[in-house]
Amino acid sequence: MDKRLFSFCFGIASIIIWPWLPSGGWWIPLACLVGISWQKRPATACLLLGIIWSLCYSHWQLNWLQDPTLFQRSQLIAGTVDSVQAQGLNKNRLIVSLKSLNGQALSPRPRVLLSWYSEQTPPQKGEYFQSISQLRLPHGLHNPGTFDSARWLLGQGITARGSVTGTLTHQVHADSLRTQLVKHVKAQTAELPAQPWLLALSIGDRSGLKTEDWGMLRGLGISHLFAISGLHIGLVAGLGLLVGRLTGNRWVSVMLAITLALTYAWLAGFSVPTQRALLMLLLWLAVYCWGRFWSGRRILLLTISLLLAVRPWLALDHGFWLSVLAVAALLVTTNWLGGRQIWRLQLGLTLLLLPLVMLLFGGISWLSLPVNLVLIPLFSLLLIPLLLLAALLMLPAPTLASGILRLLNALFEPLMGALHWLNDSVAPWVWLSSYAQGISLFVLLLPLVLLPKARWMWLLPLSLLLFQLLPQPRWQVRVLDVGQGLSVLVTQGRQALLYDTGNRFISGFNMADGVILPVFRRLGITKLDYLVVSHDDQDHSGNRDYLANTVPIRRQWGAWPEGQRCRAGQHARWGELTLTVLWPVIITGHSNNDSCVLHISDGRLSVLLTGDIEAKAEQGLLVNQELSSQTLASQASPLAAELLLSPHHGSKSSSTAAFNQAVNPNWVVHTAGFNNRWNFPSSEVVARFNKQGVKQITTGEQGMVHLVADGSQWRLMQEKRPGAWYNKLNTWLNGTKPLE
Repeated sequence: MDKRLFSFCFGIASIIIWPWLPSGGWWIPLACLVGISWQKRPATACLLLGIIWSLCYSHWQLNWLQDPTLFQRSQLIAGTVDSVQAQGLNKNRLIVSLKSLNGQALSPRPRVLLSWYSEQTPPQKGEYFQSISQLRLPHGLHNPGTFDSARWLLGQGITARGSVTGTLTHQVHADSLRTQLVKHVKAQTAELPAQPWLLALSIGDRSGLKTEDWGMLRGLGISHLFAISGLHIGLVAGLGLLVGRLTGNRWVSVMLAITLALTYAWLAGFSVPTQRALLMLLLWLAVYCWGRFWSGRRILLLTISLLLAVRPWLALDHGFWLSVLAVAALLVTTNWLGGRQIWRLQLGLTLLLLPLVMLLFGGISWLSLPVNLVLIPLFSLLLIPLLLLAALLMLPAPTLASGILRLLNALFEPLMGALHWLNDSVAPWVWLSSYAQGISLFVLLLPLVLLPKARWMWLLPLSLLLFQLLPQPRWQVRVLDVGQGLSVLVTQGRQALLYDTGNRFISGFNMADGVILPVFRRLGITKLDYLVVSHDDQDHSGNRDYLANTVPIRRQWGAWPEGQRCRAGQHARWGELTLTVLWPVIITGHSNNDSCVLHISDGRLSVLLTGDIEAKAEQGLLVNQELSSQTLASQASPLAAELLLSPHHGSKSSSTAAFNQAVNPNWVVHTAGFNNRWNFPSSEVVARFNKQGVKQITTGEQGMVHLVADGSQWRLMQEKRPGAWYNKLNTWLNGTKPLE
């Protein structure tokens, strides 16, 4: 049975690595294979069943997106709010289950993520409303080491995004019992400094936690304590069993454990981690009452099978696998390593999950083990029981509940202050580059060769080590995918130059934290030799000051309050490369045409970085080129470059035919956001480069564009957008390849 369950789960989970989504008709030949193999190879049949179900479920959920006008104009949507998350002043995020689109009923009901920009109070959970929204695909930025928003959205069952500024109709419902209780909890804790922590632990609302709070939780490795899941559900169920045993009746203890667990899960809003823990608990209690013995492995496999059977896209959720593998690590520690004391359990959990944490989060916390050894008993035996008691007493005995909450505040406030101090003082989180991760995985996987009948596995750590030791190209150019903006990373070995910094938004999200710094960490870049800011536009200079305060920078060129302004004729030698500023001659006050145009060359290959210059500046560059050619008596054009970043993101106001001919590139990269409102790159610009026979790439479609110096030509590392099928949904929107 265990083998069949595992095969079924593996079949569903294989959706993570599918390079494309096959057409729906593929289920028929796969079903025939299931019938053929069921008698002699049932595990293989279960594997194929998992694949078939993933395939059919995905087409079933994505079918509504086939409307050709869905993303081309505003839509009349109607649906029910599944959840609301506050994002700041007059901004909220709603996850909505759509009932109809332009008056047409939808089945199944798709889930969409809507950004709410309005002074109105947004609809609350469970309420029905109608509104006008411009929908778009769950398409995310694509850079190595950065957050994969497309995968995360589908993992939550969300198949489109959009924004609304108000409602056309809104049916307000009476508050449910849970809503009333949540309001009471928020009201009772409104004046308590520890409210964000109390709400996170009691009702699963973590929206009050700040960026520095999340940094502390990650740094100390204690994020799991504030995600209501197995630890919390298991604790309250254990309390129920303990109290029930005093009656001497097995059924009473089981029913009390189930009641407390269901109450806590209900209070937490039945989030996915809570559902997972609750299902595993109910299975274990059912087996316990049945009087049979099932191993923890079988219960875990059955739990995973049931969850994935209901929602196959859970396989795309990192949190799902992190919690599943945490339980598996506990079983391994308990059964194989003989660890039953808390320090052994935590040690085994830490070591076994280390590779996964390192791959998912790009680093490790060296202080996680001792901090968890102290906090897990404290939370389990004192803080969570008190908090659950306060929540249960909130409606029948609010005065007593308020007293318990004040006691918890008195405990939490100094505790969280001490944890923040500890994290800030010793900085326990260590970011690891891809090279360091490879070496670490080599060391961690090396013991696999000691397993019986597993000597062949030495190939895995050895291949990882050999991959890390491969020779690197002399220099590389990475045009980062920062949406509608610009940021280019040029490296030669460990030396790095960054041209422009991407945008920074009022909401707090910025391309430095979201893209640039994660790429730096992955590559092991700890300092910049040059940070060149082409001009003052926000989508180019938005993170200039932030990066200056975060990363050591040797030289600052361009649009800096204090730094070396770009001037035509400026030269510098940088390792094996020559940096030459071609523009501006003088600052004119026209922001775009004052962009710093930088030419980088090794004598054989070159790249031209152009910022946002337009036709007028291009004409000026052509005049300067003619003067330079006459002065130097040379046929070589100072503008010539094999790689060109199209001026002004491919706007029709730039990339004139004369300029394109003077540069004469082999490659052109358009730094334009996916489905941007300006329709960059312009069709006119694309046509000009096509006529010239130039290869063109757009970051919004391709993701990060990575080119390496290969002799006298540039070599593109990825011909098409990399990643699995969920990173290529835009091909369906563009009509080039309908998901298959």
